[in-house]
Amino acid sequence: MHRYNALVFTVFVIFVALKQVTAQGARRSEPELTFAETVYVRLSSACRALVDLQYNSMNSQNGIVKTMKITHLDGTMTKTFPIDEAYQTLIQPSMFDITKQTKIIIHGYRDSSQSSVSQDLADAYNDKNIFNVLLVDAAEMMNKGYVLSVHNARLVGKRLANLLANLENFGANAEDFHLLGISLGAHIAGWTGKYFKQYKSRSIGRITGLDPAGPCFSYAYADQRLDKTDALYVDVVHSNRLVQGVIEPLGHADFYINGGGPLQPGCMVPSCSHLRAANVYAESIKTPKSFVGIRCQSWKHFEENACEVNDYAVLGYGSSTATRGLYYLRTSASSPFGLGMEGAKHVKPSMNNWLMALT
Repeated sequence: MHRYNALVFTVFVIFVALKQVTAQGARRSEPELTFAETVYVRLSSACRALVDLQYNSMNSQNGIVKTMKITHLDGTMTKTFPIDEAYQTLIQPSMFDITKQTKIIIHGYRDSSQSSVSQDLADAYNDKNIFNVLLVDAAEMMNKGYVLSVHNARLVGKRLANLLANLENFGANAEDFHLLGISLGAHIAGWTGKYFKQYKSRSIGRITGLDPAGPCFSYAYADQRLDKTDALYVDVVHSNRLVQGVIEPLGHADFYINGGGPLQPGCMVPSCSHLRAANVYAESIKTPKSFVGIRCQSWKHFEENACEVNDYAVLGYGSSTATRGLYYLRTSASSPFGLGMEGAKHVKPSMNNWLMALT
């Protein structure tokens, strides 16, 4: 009966959302959105209503939060431990170095810290031997239905913020914390930043959102998703907007690779385009300054080579924390993706190049 009532509520909310789109027509609360974008926003709003219903009806989640794990990478050594043991383990001798920046990778929906995309990011940082590298594993909390996973994501962020606050008490500098969130993990990073600020009355250093999840989050209030107020510097890479990725800018600097999607060159399925943001970022760690964007009003302006003159910014590892605005760039269809300064210019693809991308 409870499942039936939830299904009825779901259908009702979606119906209301779509009815709002039809009724409002050209009168949109969100500026300059296409009809498809408006439908996407309304469905995200309906999703948030379901999350609120789920959140308000649930009992304590202390049990499932205990399933979280932290993995620590240090050269060739890898150690994984439960979240409740993380602080005491990390403060042991030769574990966590308070003089280093700390890179924290957070996976997304139906994923884990063992996925290739999370491991690529962690390994790229670990190879430099100058960072503390941590991976968050909340697979059991992110492997539920999407709505419940969205609800759980807030709990993951809160628990992670508690760990970071304790590490700061141990001597770490809050400005040295850099969270990299993939898809739903980007919003976990946002909540981590929010809760950390509540606990410590100051902000963590940086959050990087790698194609932040769109469903449930597009055009949500700032306290419901990743926002530029969650860290001293928030940079976002968009690659699958209007499908799995959020459609609007969220950070101090937002980079739209190949227009931000929805389809990336060389990709035939949404998941490929969605994860391209993380793939590009991992490559930037290995080859800094290989991704350069140009500040622009829109992808249309980029295609017309009508962007800000000489206003460039580096995406990824070498990104300056002073970067502000929207940046667009091209990449290749396969690794290596970086095109350097050439990526900041629009080049009309030939028919032959288009055919080669499909092979």
